[in-house]
Amino acid sequence: MSITTYEFLSVLQAQDNVEPGSGKNSFDYMTVLNSVRSTIAQNHAAELAAALNDIKAAQTLKKLVLKYAAECMAGKDYNRDELVERIYQDMAGLGILTKYLYDPSVEEINVNGYNAVEIIRAERTDYLYGTEAFPSPTAALDIVKRMVRMGGMLLDAQTPRVDSYIGSGTRISAIIPPLVPQEQGVIVSIRKQNKNRITREQLIDSGSATEDMLDFLSMCLCYGVSIGAAGGTGSGKSTLMSYLLNEYILKNDDNNNRIYIIEDSRELNLMDFDNANDRPARVLYTVTKGPPNPVSMHDLIVSSLRFHPALIVPAEVRDGAAFQAAVAGQTGHTILTSFHADGAEDGYRRLVSMCHTAGTRLTNDQLLEMCISAWPIIIFQKQLKDNSRKIMEIFEARGLLDGSVKGKTLYRYDMDRVERDGHGHIIKVYGKHRRTGCISPALYNRLRDNGAPEEHLKRLFPEFQAEERI
Repeated sequence: MSITTYEFLSVLQAQDNVEPGSGKNSFDYMTVLNSVRSTIAQNHAAELAAALNDIKAAQTLKKLVLKYAAECMAGKDYNRDELVERIYQDMAGLGILTKYLYDPSVEEINVNGYNAVEIIRAERTDYLYGTEAFPSPTAALDIVKRMVRMGGMLLDAQTPRVDSYIGSGTRISAIIPPLVPQEQGVIVSIRKQNKNRITREQLIDSGSATEDMLDFLSMCLCYGVSIGAAGGTGSGKSTLMSYLLNEYILKNDDNNNRIYIIEDSRELNLMDFDNANDRPARVLYTVTKGPPNPVSMHDLIVSSLRFHPALIVPAEVRDGAAFQAAVAGQTGHTILTSFHADGAEDGYRRLVSMCHTAGTRLTNDQLLEMCISAWPIIIFQKQLKDNSRKIMEIFEARGLLDGSVKGKTLYRYDMDRVERDGHGHIIKVYGKHRRTGCISPALYNRLRDNGAPEEHLKRLFPEFQAEERI
């Protein structure tokens, strides 16, 4: 039986809460662990060392653990696979990071060298320095190699930069010497999937968005208007996308409401069954693959068109996949994607630059027109100095004028003031969202013609006059 990191950590926590006893059905785990570890260290030191860098060697080590654990457990009842996994993890485990990987409040873990670790939660960041961090560069390097290997990847001098995953949905990016100084050991970024689905109330109560903003964005997706989510790392793009996709599952009553998701690792957290409408969620999950025989996001977008999707979700585009997503967006498919940019209008320039990497011979203006057509709506999100995440802008692009995007900001977050502590650090940002513009007649008609209830459109944009809709 193969278990994920999260399943192992759950087993570990449960077993740690069991008092050791005596008799056939109970045992002292630490006694077994110490016995197995001592025997393997004495007789199989080479296998233990090789397990750090070789997947087959790791399997060999597990077989040795099984052999010596069976000797210690003779005459006792126990779950063999769980015991072997636990002993293996304790012998070649994740050290100080284990409890933070299990902690649901932790969103991100950054290792800025062996003696400096950041534990990032929604409300604060904790720092581990010196003796609280890894004891040495070698210790940090060994543990990171184990973590990377859980995703089937190797981290060594020949491959010193790796993107991998831990369990289901936790992404790890690591860089080691010679790309970082030897005395630093390793630098790592670990992004955890939020297992709890974000609710409408949470987004509104946290000040991330208003009711009208969420209603408008949900309406766009449900009625065939593509959206691009722009922002930096940690700005809340994946959280918002998960919310909008769950709203799409609940509210889209079209028989063809199939969602085709493309990710580098599983991060989007969607419902499996729509209880409100007594129907399964029609979601197809796909994941890219690295060498050998790589399968890129570009490849999977091409494949998506053969699966009759209503909504295609290239979760985050970073390269020429943006061009293929734009092509798909011009063939009657709704596209929801995210990318890094520093503003809504800047998002279109970023999309154009990514499209160029696909090797297209189209001009900037041609690509810009293509991206405006593919993504009429761009959201810009940001993590502010008090760690709150806000939708800063919802922008509707309406065309191209003299090489620049012509459009209108529909909603905007205006910052009023900040509160600082005694050291001058910002601890609270005050402001509010405001609707600053009305959608264009073209977008109004498109939403209405695709089935959006006109009373909802009138509620969101009451100033829109009947004659403007002609």
